[in-house]
Amino acid sequence: MKLFFSLVICHLFFSNAFSQNTTIIKCDSIYKNKGIAIKLATFNDREDIEDDEKNATLTITQQLNGKKTILLKENLHSSNQEIEFRDFNNDKIKDLLVQNYSDVRSNWTYSLYLYNSKTNNFKKVVGFEEIKNPILNTKYNIIESHVVSGTNWASFYKIKNNKVIDFNIVITDDGSSKSEKEYRKAIKKITSIK
Repeated sequence: MKLFFSLVICHLFFSNAFSQNTTIIKCDSIYKNKGIAIKLATFNDREDIEDDEKNATLTITQQLNGKKTILLKENLHSSNQEIEFRDFNNDKIKDLLVQNYSDVRSNWTYSLYLYNSKTNNFKKVVGFEEIKNPILNTKYNIIESHVVSGTNWASFYKIKNNKVIDFNIVITDDGSSKSEKEYRKAIKKITSIK
């Protein structure tokens, strides 16, 4: 009887210790007639994992005419295995966001992969994981980060050659008329730089 319980406990421990969470998305509704599928598989789901420690594998494949091709495969960090599709280079085609981590105030970061419809490929944007709560401002073609904190703040970025460029402008973002004025001043400064 002791042996039976020991075996059950060992089985439960090892099946949980080496369990793998996998998310698979067929992207036919997003990338029409391209045969693209995305797979995010966690290989390390320890509770104490660091935010910059890789714990998952992202694989993007294409299947056309019975032939399967790997478009991208890399290890990354994803604490919640959330996948989103939003345009971040203002080309009106959705790009791939893989949730990176969330801090104590639910400020989310992501790994971003820009989709190029001409080459039918995805390119990772270096440094995007540092931007919290990213939103594309389509009017000015910039990325805004609005962070919830002791004092809420916003900062501004752009993507150039698959890298994040920081405008090094940080403003308070508390909804007051003062923060609205700071926002307009920041936008004016950014548009004069571009």
